[in-house]
Amino acid sequence: MNVLVVGYPKSGNTWLTRLVAELLDCPVGGFWNQPDNLEIAIEGKDRKSNFTVYKGHHTFEKIKQDIDINYIIYIVRDIRDVVCSSINFFESLQFIPKNEIETLIGEIPKIRKAYSNIVGMKSRSIDAMIRTASDGDVSISPWFSTPWDKHIESFRDAGTLIIKYEDLLLSPESECIKILSHVDCPRSNRDIRKAIKNQSFAVKKREFSENGQASKANFMRSGKSGNWHSYLSKEQALRIENRFEEIMRSLEYIH
Repeated sequence: MNVLVVGYPKSGNTWLTRLVAELLDCPVGGFWNQPDNLEIAIEGKDRKSNFTVYKGHHTFEKIKQDIDINYIIYIVRDIRDVVCSSINFFESLQFIPKNEIETLIGEIPKIRKAYSNIVGMKSRSIDAMIRTASDGDVSISPWFSTPWDKHIESFRDAGTLIIKYEDLLLSPESECIKILSHVDCPRSNRDIRKAIKNQSFAVKKREFSENGQASKANFMRSGKSGNWHSYLSKEQALRIENRFEEIMRSLEYIH
């Protein structure tokens, strides 16, 4: 039985995909409908189960014919944090060297990041992501084809189980119980707590570092919510809240 964990990019998809697979004691098969994609969430190939968990960023229209709604789990995260989590992607995308010195800077990630902050690249990256989340932009990535609110609404209207990233951080056991009930696969409280611990940010990052999987360790950034307070200007935060006011209120991100 295939289970799909789907959500807008940078919403905690990788974490929830691994957690669901750990709860079901099954492998992560990869990225949905992309068998050649070396998806970073893949793990647990030695687990034996009737389930296989996949990760995706697809719109509902793209997958509604492929999988039963009862086996789709949608993760949503505060769009203000999504924007901030995406800025490294946009910084690398927008870095255009103007001379030999900047070309050299662009080839050294740590120096490039510091330089980007100095010249205001971070703010421009945030503005680019706000525009992308607001309007969609396939030139950035096919997974940004749909505005953030429309992406969520298509799944919510279809009756998909919605898991909030922030609730998963605050009350992981209760959220895991919801997930297991949704896919009709009961587990003991002990098994649930074990799965949560095994997939916790600290344990997983340490595991990757000790196993020499630097790219996976680096992919895991802060594992927190509310980081947007340190990144967004008041004007940027207000722009986001005005654009997405209705759905942010319904999801209780603003009141």
